[in-house]
Amino acid sequence: MTGAEVVNPGVTSGRLTGGIDMVTKALASVAGVVLLVMLTITVGNIGLRMFATPYHGTFEVVGLLAVLVNGLALAEAQRSRSHIAVDLVMRRAPVRIQLYVGGVITLVAVVLFGLLAQQLTSYGLNLRDQGAVTDSLRLPFWPVALVLAAGVAGLMLALVNDLLVIRRNLRSDSPETIW
Repeated sequence: MTGAEVVNPGVTSGRLTGGIDMVTKALASVAGVVLLVMLTITVGNIGLRMFATPYHGTFEVVGLLAVLVNGLALAEAQRSRSHIAVDLVMRRAPVRIQLYVGGVITLVAVVLFGLLAQQLTSYGLNLRDQGAVTDSLRLPFWPVALVLAAGVAGLMLALVNDLLVIRRNLRSDSPETIW
């Protein structure tokens, strides 16, 4: 069972789960578009290097776009379970124990990523107030920090979705593992 699947959804939590899935997919779609822009800039720069002068500041732009791609893809990675999970011990535990431990770990992760999103937002606003920019192109850093904060907030929402799935499984007569 993946984090996106639902066992006996309630009306309210089913809508919330669907809304969270829409947000994570939207963030992943934006990450995909940004990745295509990165690809275009990189390939264009290589082509120009062969025939003319390459773009100025390509390294800066691609670096900033890489931060956006990774930040915006976090929620979808959590939703689709495309991350690494070490579950050597938990796999042997009864399903209900797995769900309780998973619930505690996920709750701690929600709090930590919520704090991280808040701190990234504060950092981005601080960068804006200071007028911090990149070295060669003089691009502002603050929009990147705020988009990264949005990506981390999306990850937090995906973790909330996992908590809803865990809760439904714990209330079920035949719970399924989340691992």
